[in-house]
Amino acid sequence: MKKNILKYILLLISVLFFKFNISAQLDSVLNRCNTYLTNDYISDGQQYLSLITGDQIAEFSAVFYGGNTYRIISCGGSNTSDIEFTVYDKYRNKLFSNSDYHYTNYWDFQFESTVECFIEAKFAPGTNTSGFIVILIG
Repeated sequence: MKKNILKYILLLISVLFFKFNISAQLDSVLNRCNTYLTNDYISDGQQYLSLITGDQIAEFSAVFYGGNTYRIISCGGSNTSDIEFTVYDKYRNKLFSNSDYHYTNYWDFQFESTVECFIEAKFAPGTNTSGFIVILIG
């Protein structure tokens, strides 16, 4: 009986440590991302985030209204160029990929009319193999 109690205590301690470790990692990624959301941009109020491993790809959908200037910001890993993100229209036509621009972590743009988009994000080649990916839109 004492062995089982010890197992449960160790399991509880492990879960709590893991939870706080993940929370700290996410907080640091969000803080880094928020530095690119300058006073010129108002957040859409969403935090698009995903925990991915290996070659998984996170996908987020967004609607951009014509005449507004937007900024998409990507963060994850340990530096600003760890995330590869690509923006597609609803027909899967590629509109932008930061891989064409040395994996910059933000893109400023404007559409003439309202556009429904998909944003795909993954870790850039040669960087992390797992962790949080965060996309902010302002």
